[in-house]
Amino acid sequence: MCGIAGYLRLRPESSAPISPNVAREMLAVIRRRGPDGEGQWRSADDLCWLGHRRLAIVDLHTGDQPMCNEDATIWTVFNGEIYNFAALRAELEAQGHRFKTRCDTEVLVHGYEQWGLSALAARLQGIFAFAVYDTVERTLSLARDPMGVKPLYWWSDGNALLFASEMKSLLRHPALRDRRVNRAGVAQVLVTRYVSRPNTMFDGVSRLPEGCCIAVDVSGRVPPAPVRYWDVRYRSEQIDLEEATEQLDTLLKRTVDMQLMSDVPLGVQLSGGVDSSLVVALMDSLRREKGDPARVKTFSVGFDVAEFSELGYARKVAERYGTEHHEITVGFKDFAEELPFLAWIYDEPMGEPPGIPTYFMCREAKKHVSVMLCGEGADEQFGGYSKYMFDQFSAALDWMHSGVRNVLLRGLASGLPFKGRRLRSMAEILAIADAPRRFASWYGGFDTELQASVLSDAMRNEIGDGGLAQTFDEIVNSCDSSSALDRFLYCDVHTRLVDDILVKSDRMSMGAGIEARVPFLDHKVVEFAATLPQHLKVSGLSSKIVLKRLAERYIPRETIYRRKVGFTVPLTRWFAGPWRGLIDDVLLSDRCLDRGYYNPDVVRGIVRNHVQSRVDREQGIWLMLVLEIWHRLFVDDDGSEAAVGRVKADFARSLDTLLAA
Repeated sequence: MCGIAGYLRLRPESSAPISPNVAREMLAVIRRRGPDGEGQWRSADDLCWLGHRRLAIVDLHTGDQPMCNEDATIWTVFNGEIYNFAALRAELEAQGHRFKTRCDTEVLVHGYEQWGLSALAARLQGIFAFAVYDTVERTLSLARDPMGVKPLYWWSDGNALLFASEMKSLLRHPALRDRRVNRAGVAQVLVTRYVSRPNTMFDGVSRLPEGCCIAVDVSGRVPPAPVRYWDVRYRSEQIDLEEATEQLDTLLKRTVDMQLMSDVPLGVQLSGGVDSSLVVALMDSLRREKGDPARVKTFSVGFDVAEFSELGYARKVAERYGTEHHEITVGFKDFAEELPFLAWIYDEPMGEPPGIPTYFMCREAKKHVSVMLCGEGADEQFGGYSKYMFDQFSAALDWMHSGVRNVLLRGLASGLPFKGRRLRSMAEILAIADAPRRFASWYGGFDTELQASVLSDAMRNEIGDGGLAQTFDEIVNSCDSSSALDRFLYCDVHTRLVDDILVKSDRMSMGAGIEARVPFLDHKVVEFAATLPQHLKVSGLSSKIVLKRLAERYIPRETIYRRKVGFTVPLTRWFAGPWRGLIDDVLLSDRCLDRGYYNPDVVRGIVRNHVQSRVDREQGIWLMLVLEIWHRLFVDDDGSEAAVGRVKADFARSLDTLLAA
């Protein structure tokens, strides 16, 4: 797992070669993604530069990048793992291609020669973002894995093109010195926690969408849209629960086995929930089958607030399988002390508070392993979130006029007590009759109705809802199923999963030099899940039905069917207690409120109502707080690592008071 970057002069007469200093800076800023080495290559005509930071996982001695084919006409830089590379290599060798290493990267240069970009990407089974430069055709090609596990950002002004694993790498180039905030992105973050791809927080900077590739010729135009080489298709098949469970068992075991490919130690991120516990069980089963005496290494993180910690559940799973278990406990002081640094690591506003404890876990795990498997993505494939169950009730309200529905449910929500945050949030969201707008609002900071009151008049007049309704409407209507659940799952795959959950997983693991692998997001598993009928996923108040039935083979029922706590951060009490000074000094500062994004009176009222235990808006407060910290790092300052220290100094008084508490 690595960090990549590159530069292409589209119009040589209007663009200069990238300077060695800028090239070094672009790689230095992502060095945590690849602490084991650095490589660069320039084309002889100085049109193309490719850079690479390496985290050595497979072929430790001959896998350095950039890497080329036999005659050095095709070059690549690659971030990820190709789990089926051995089979592809054998196929390519049968076609006469000669390999000089045993690493998966080399499959890309020969595969590109043999099949072309789209056909190559469609053959790959793994997690990846890569670039290929053809020196003969003078073409730069970019591709991203089917589910968007690995990130890839790019920018072009028509004269040159930049790409990198992280946006902060692009920002080191002088062309982005005068970058502008995407104001629609600010509005989106308040509702969804993220900016929907292909957009980012900066105008002109794009993310290559999942399952897509793009090719750009020197002296040619950047294509108006990437080419999609893969997408999940829902086609419900007739299958009973027992047969589905058997097929899933076989498929997951094969997938986990593939993902154990490594020349360095591996571990598991164990939350104590069904998904990660199942990964541990399958790893241990495979270990025993192979006669491997080494115990599975597991890592868990919890809070110093007992009711928010699942360490006890994780410990039971670790004991059942005799793992080499490690626990990390995190408190509000850890959060506060590392917040500016991790906001910088995150690149975009840190919508997921659990990203911070995830980083602490990965940092500890790095002392023992360089690869960790995790359970991310199972909920989006098998219907695990409570929102999938609750959204079923929307159909029962469709008989009601949308205006009456809105007034009735919001009135109900306003009468709920402070501790009824989840129920109030559910009522507010079910008040929204339009499915795409409702899908956007689940698990966000504010729903689309509240967003309008938080934004300033100028922002609402300029960008409306930030394009959320249109974005979600287009995605939902791209789903090939008429099932409401399938459309919701499809929407999550192409929004919250790729733009939020996987960003958290990637940044926090790679920020600690750890490669995170996701068995549930292998596209073969995703394709299987898409064939399952709804009643094997969600039925009434039962969720993740087939996956839980499979888990019964490996995990005690009390672990599977206990009430789901989730990886929840105790923000409600922190914001009303030890973090209050930080909120006042950062979120309620004139500097923040004068940016023109918010209605200051509404923001002050939200904080006041929370502190006085009237209305719990912890998620909205968090999003506005991290938006401001992001703004100070990447807009007010230059986005370099040195900016972290300067931002810390901005609110040193409140931070010192908090840490001394």
